[in-house]
Amino acid sequence: MRRLRWLELTPSYACNNRCVGCFSVIENSPTMSPRETMANLAHGRNQGADCLWIGGGEPTLRRELFAVAREARRMGYTRVKLQTNGMMLAYPEYVRKCVEAGITEVNLAIKGATADTHDALTRTPGCHALVLQAMAACRAQGLALEADVLVYKRNAGEIPAMVRAYTPLGIERYNLWMLSTSDDASPEVRDEAPRIADVMPFIVEAMDLGLSARADFITSLHTPACTVPASHRACLFSASALDLLVTNPGGHRFRLETSPLEGGLYPEGCASCSLRDRCGGVRADYAKLHGTLEFKPV
Repeated sequence: MRRLRWLELTPSYACNNRCVGCFSVIENSPTMSPRETMANLAHGRNQGADCLWIGGGEPTLRRELFAVAREARRMGYTRVKLQTNGMMLAYPEYVRKCVEAGITEVNLAIKGATADTHDALTRTPGCHALVLQAMAACRAQGLALEADVLVYKRNAGEIPAMVRAYTPLGIERYNLWMLSTSDDASPEVRDEAPRIADVMPFIVEAMDLGLSARADFITSLHTPACTVPASHRACLFSASALDLLVTNPGGHRFRLETSPLEGGLYPEGCASCSLRDRCGGVRADYAKLHGTLEFKPV
């Protein structure tokens, strides 16, 4: 097995948003103990990781966030990414403490191009305004910024507008995540899960805006290679290429590419596809909801 490059640390699933389709909660959330957190940091370094991704849940709810970042840098992690809803980063003093602790970059969760869409999907009034303040505060401190966009039916058409709105505010890259479902998902969530074929035209339109010199400034997760036009395959995402180990509370560790949320299901015909080695397959929950007829071997 290849050595690690990234360690993803999930201290808990607690969150102060109530996003549509997310199961993170504040009450009774599993939590890493300080000892478990430090053991995971050490394990990652021993396996070669020098990049740390702190996620959740919402990691800014954790009082020990700064201590974890400082210890990670002391151990030799050269990059420390904070994945956050951004609300705490609206406060410049908090951002300053992030930088002093050794955090090097921030991924902001964005749900729409407008406050109406973003706040409705986060179910948190005023959240969008705080995210905009967070962008300004992070940019002032020199932190690299990316956007993690969870794609719903409701916001898919806003993908080009998000790129137009947030790129001038400092967002350098957009990671598009397709909403996942489960057998016990509510009708609201199932109704919001989009078809890839319906989303792809908006991804193509956003890439064609030409607002970045980076070919991969938009990365589309959970979209098998055959669903992406040949001219736009710079957006393809490979989970295995990250060399990332996920660590969750309770000692749960797994390589990212083994997660069912990253794909793993290959419909009939995939074995002969010329893009097979670049494709993680389709998620089982997606296939159960939408079928597999849109996936055609190339």
